Amino acid sequence: MSVWSAVGLVVLVLVVGLGYTVQRLVRLQGPTKGEIIDRSICDQTALLVIDVQEDFTKNTRKRRWPTGYVEERIGRINRLADEAQRRGEPVIAVRHIHKGVVVNFLAKLMMEGLGTNGSDGLGLDKRLTIHSDMDIVKHIGDTFSNWELDKALAARKVGTLKIVGLDGCHCVRSTALGALNRGYEVELVEDAVLSIDPKAWEGCRTELAEKGVWMVKPAELAEIH
Repeated sequence: MSVWSAVGLVVLVLVVGLGYTVQRLVRLQGPTKGEIIDRSICDQTALLVIDVQEDFTKNTRKRRWPTGYVEERIGRINRLADEAQRRGEPVIAVRHIHKGVVVNFLAKLMMEGLGTNGSDGLGLDKRLTIHSDMDIVKHIGDTFSNWELDKALAARKVGTLKIVGLDGCHCVRSTALGALNRGYEVELVEDAVLSIDPKAWEGCRTELAEKGVWMVKPAELAEIH
């Protein structure tokens, strides 16, 4: 085999391997499936705050949030958490940290290193004032990929999940669909969900509503509770 043939073979293997890895990462962002809950005995509500971390709420070279957008939604999340705890409903904080050498490498290469091991922005945004009843770390989009969530919700007899956080088109979407797959009633509070791509979020909102997620507007909250 000539040198150029060997180089070509190495390049081909690298390209195929990278393509497989990217395809696998895309699949991992989809919703998981699990045991269907018994809604007749699960009548409590929990607030799930997804990925409101310094890495994802800050502006970077490639990601720019509109002025005041993040502050406004974090303020809403804080108020929702206060209201939930006054009613005795659990508040669960979720953080995303990439896992695996390849995943971390690709995140550094394609996502400015956000969410990677060793990043100084893995903690919750300091503007959050919530006092969570439980903290969960996940490594893929759907929070239900961490079995601790199923366990915690079952122990608290939760049948309704109110979901807030980011990104609406990715981890929020995957978690909402994962919850529907398990039989939960799912509410997304629209002005407490963040998305870096508003146009894509419009499409995701339509999809989620069609699949059974209740898109709650601020004016409706007082009527619900």
